[in-house]
Amino acid sequence: MGMRESLNLAIHAEMEASEFYLAWSENTDKDYLKRELLELSEWEKEHEEGLKKLYIKQFGEPFQRNPDIVVEPELKVQTSDFGDVTSLLRIASAAYLSEMRASELYGRMAEEASGETRDMFLKLKEMEENHMETAKKRYLAIREDFVGFKAF
Repeated sequence: MGMRESLNLAIHAEMEASEFYLAWSENTDKDYLKRELLELSEWEKEHEEGLKKLYIKQFGEPFQRNPDIVVEPELKVQTSDFGDVTSLLRIASAAYLSEMRASELYGRMAEEASGETRDMFLKLKEMEENHMETAKKRYLAIREDFVGFKAF
């Protein structure tokens, strides 16, 4: 996959992740979770903006979102899913997998890049790994609430 295709995919993924965390934040009544999810949404938005700037720098034109591209279909959840604990576990698991895939994508992109572009991809990879940890904690907390004991 070339740099244009990689950036295109990465920007779409960041947009989907930001929208996902925002939707989840809007569908929770727990203030601490709302704050955490809004922060994740903002982080993804910052990644998106940085990648869009790189896209313009690399290709001399602004990024255009393609509504037909869905990078992470598991992040396309229905509002009603946020009220069901089993669905929340699936959603939290999907968030973890999404962050893991993003980390892997940025790792591959860093291998193909150099200089400041490589540095940016490595930084994004590290940030996504941190998001993975947050998503894992969220999953374990929901699971603990659901089953009534701490599994790990």
